[in-house]
Amino acid sequence: MTKTQSADARALGKLTEQERTILHEVGFEGEGRRAASSIVADHEVRLAVSHDAGVEIMPLAQALRTYDFVQDLMFNLVDPGENEHTAMVAEHMHDPLGVFLWVKPGAKLKLPLQTFTLLETPQARQFTHDVTLIGEGAEVERISGAAVPSSVHKGRHISVSETYQCAGSICKTTTVEQWGPAMEVYSYGFSKMEKGSSCSSTSLMMSSIAHHADRSWSILEEDASSVAQSIVFAPAGTERLISTETRLTRAGAKSEDVTRMVSAGGRIVNEALLVGEAAGTQGFLGCDGLKLNDTGEICAVPSLVAKAEGSQLSHEASVGMIDGDKLDYLMASGLEEDAARDLIVQGFLSLEEDSLPPRLRSRVAEMISRAKSGGM
Repeated sequence: MTKTQSADARALGKLTEQERTILHEVGFEGEGRRAASSIVADHEVRLAVSHDAGVEIMPLAQALRTYDFVQDLMFNLVDPGENEHTAMVAEHMHDPLGVFLWVKPGAKLKLPLQTFTLLETPQARQFTHDVTLIGEGAEVERISGAAVPSSVHKGRHISVSETYQCAGSICKTTTVEQWGPAMEVYSYGFSKMEKGSSCSSTSLMMSSIAHHADRSWSILEEDASSVAQSIVFAPAGTERLISTETRLTRAGAKSEDVTRMVSAGGRIVNEALLVGEAAGTQGFLGCDGLKLNDTGEICAVPSLVAKAEGSQLSHEASVGMIDGDKLDYLMASGLEEDAARDLIVQGFLSLEEDSLPPRLRSRVAEMISRAKSGGM
């Protein structure tokens, strides 16, 4: 471990008990249980430490000074002037707030990585930029999240992340966010997957928030494979705008993207675009919504574009209320109405087995239980 990493490791002791509790809610574990850890708190990188020789993790500003190639990765997948939000992040390009994560070629990590963001100052503005490089043939599991203390209701967070998966690499990711009820959040994620790489991801957007715009854009090259599942909840007063674009650029590229949405009075718009640019590509979009009452709105817009003969693309989309017959059946079997609704919502939002770490599984079950009444 380097002197810098040792200092960062000691800095973890500066976390308050409240901060630890907040982070545990979105998947944080003590750094000894992780291959590498980072925490961005307000306007500083509070922690960046690796416990595995196959991983380097450091503030992005430090990485720019340490490795020449990092400047070629930063703002390579997105134009810094693409919109007003990326432009705001780019204003700090010379001294960015964020983390550079590098999993070395061939590394097979036995423990997960974890990266988290905290916004602790009410009404604060936080602009972050993360760059991730997963080397050729590397295998890694990553847990990430964002959170605020209960005392923070309002604020603005804008994030840009760029992820590079090199040939033959394997990555599993879990992302959980818990923002303030009156916050504005704008998330931009860009990724490039090289030949034979694979990624499976689970994203949980469950907390109350005034406005969250989440945009992701992915390029899949030859024989690359991506499986993504998202759970999205919107209580009254919450607006979530989700936009994804996946481009299958070479033969053998495969993509599956499933989003399950529940509105308890809030608004959810999910626009998903899948583009088959080469023969021998396959892709699927699934967009399913469940409304728990007569208020709120769910809009699902899956789009397919086949640019080459032999590209096989498909989608399914549905939006509806809780089935009255199912509710009556469960109540007739002896369940109270609240318990019956809870069971239906849990079934609708069911995730693939073992897609979440055990601690997060119990947390999600709790959030789903509260979702039925809009109590989040």
